[in-house]
Amino acid sequence: MTSTNQSVTWDPLDAAGLTDANVLASAKKREIKNILKSYVSNYDPLSELIQNAMDAVEKRCEADTKIYPKVTIIVDLNENSIEVLDNGCGFEEAEFKAFLAPSISFKSGGETRGNKGVGVTYIAYGFNDLTIRTKNRLFSYQGTMRRGREWIEDHEGTVSRPLIEPAKTKSNAFDALDQGTSFKIAFSGKHVRPKNLGWYQAKTAEQWLYLLLIKTPLGSIKLPSCSASNIQFDLRVMDKDGKVTSLEEQEAKYKFPHLEVHASQQLRKIVEIQQKALNEGKDPARAIDKFRKSNGIYEVYSLDQVLPLARLSDDEIELAKTHNVTAYGYFVYSTEIWDQLNDKKAKLRQGLRIIKGGLQIASNSMPQGELITIPLSKSMGHQNQSHVIVHFEGAEPDLGRKGFQPELKELAEKIAAGVVKQLSARREDILKSDSGAHTDIDKELKVHEWLKYQEQYEADHPLVLKNDGFFLPTKKISVMCVPQSEQDVIVLFNQLIAGGVIRGLKLLATSQSSQYDGVFRFSAEDPLSAYEFCQKNNPLGVFGEQLTKTYTTQPKVLEYKFCLDGLIREFEGGDKHENDVDLAVFWEMGKDFDKEYSVISYLDSELTHRRSHHGLTHRLCSANSYIEVICLQELFQMLNDPEEAHKYQQSHYGDDI
Repeated sequence: MTSTNQSVTWDPLDAAGLTDANVLASAKKREIKNILKSYVSNYDPLSELIQNAMDAVEKRCEADTKIYPKVTIIVDLNENSIEVLDNGCGFEEAEFKAFLAPSISFKSGGETRGNKGVGVTYIAYGFNDLTIRTKNRLFSYQGTMRRGREWIEDHEGTVSRPLIEPAKTKSNAFDALDQGTSFKIAFSGKHVRPKNLGWYQAKTAEQWLYLLLIKTPLGSIKLPSCSASNIQFDLRVMDKDGKVTSLEEQEAKYKFPHLEVHASQQLRKIVEIQQKALNEGKDPARAIDKFRKSNGIYEVYSLDQVLPLARLSDDEIELAKTHNVTAYGYFVYSTEIWDQLNDKKAKLRQGLRIIKGGLQIASNSMPQGELITIPLSKSMGHQNQSHVIVHFEGAEPDLGRKGFQPELKELAEKIAAGVVKQLSARREDILKSDSGAHTDIDKELKVHEWLKYQEQYEADHPLVLKNDGFFLPTKKISVMCVPQSEQDVIVLFNQLIAGGVIRGLKLLATSQSSQYDGVFRFSAEDPLSAYEFCQKNNPLGVFGEQLTKTYTTQPKVLEYKFCLDGLIREFEGGDKHENDVDLAVFWEMGKDFDKEYSVISYLDSELTHRRSHHGLTHRLCSANSYIEVICLQELFQMLNDPEEAHKYQQSHYGDDI
């Protein structure tokens, strides 16, 4: 029997090296398997590869400020592989031979995105086909490691321990680097997640861009500035048919919803404008008229602004200060907006909501883990309408990317609930109402029996044009001079509808004897993209977020005039009633509207989001009702000289508060 002198000291890690090699290999295998179990997301391989690449280029930039930091991602759907390259520092030989082992990391912590030494172990042993290439002035090597995951999952001892062997393939993208590193994973075999890159149903660079900027460190989160990382990246995607799409010099920046959704208003700006109005003795409610009926409201919070959002204990306040907590919140009027972001902008498969309601915890400028349900004690539906980010500096998630320590998670949840409470409090006066339908399109109006008669007449005597050869684009209008009468206005208006300048107005009838001039419907038919706003090609359109589905309204009343003054005089004389008229079409605005009405100009770019149907130029608002308006003179100004028209709209109808 031997004994150990109690005065002898030794390093347990060195002592472990004296253990039987098979026992040590089994222990390492168990350790690696535990690491792999902590990676549960299909986005984890992307995140780890990109995280390492971004750290590498930033490390090189610290030593050489003249270097232009660049990351390149190559997705090959035909080969079922992803390659991530960087022009960073590359590996030294000793680092390269050791860094794949569990818990080995050459990162210094601090500003790097990860330093536990488990990410590259996951990359090496979580998959069955990994190719690594690195080069700098001191060392270069290109090698392949195969069957790493098969060895980990092998319980019979039939799979040999994987080795790194010289690579038999080339990478043109890597060869083009002056120095740097490339990691390439080919996804194959059992226990691999994802098994097939087709799972994302992203086939183009544009589609992959959204995935990468929301689910990986490329979506850099810098709060409260919401600014981009100094790293730019190229993205190249080859689909299964060999078609290549690419994007170059993209910003590494998270897809903050307020930058993706039209008509998103910042809470702080609204409060500042109202306060200014109060200070000047003006109506604070009217001061924010231009913000009403918006799609979303957002705010960004520094540490000092975060702390008052929730009732935090002294320990939680200290924890928040330790990690310099910042936050971002976005509240949307309807969860349908998330579907539209997915379907129209990201263009991903149905049901894959990559931006949606929930809490995203972030650390070290990158999103970590999946979205968490925001714990609200009431108004539970607001959980799904709110996208909140809480960012911690210097906080590390648990092993892999499963989640954060309970105290950090609970702090983030409290802050998120406070953000939702603050933003949702302004939903009624700022946001559209979520009726489950397009704004105002289901509103039924009952003027008199004439409407019912015209509706039935439309059904009994439809006018059908089956020849597709009519109304081809000639880029010229048949009306040759400026209108001089109401009849000229009617002719011009019909020309604009026929030519597609104004879209979605269906005329049912005109009348020379009835109290009102005509009956019509607002509508939007497939393809809805024909009605979508585009500053250059479709400036009279509606923002895409409002085009949730096709629709046709109930019959509505239309009035024609040469000048709006004539209609207002008829209202004043009692000949016609403003509550009956839904749309007024005229050439010039006149001056009499200013007596009783305020004007919301949809031709003002700050108010375009208020337009509910294609072609509308203004809304005429009284104390009791409103009338939609098409002012043809100002419509032509907008089409012919948008910049000058915008200035005109702001100077004539803007409320300078």
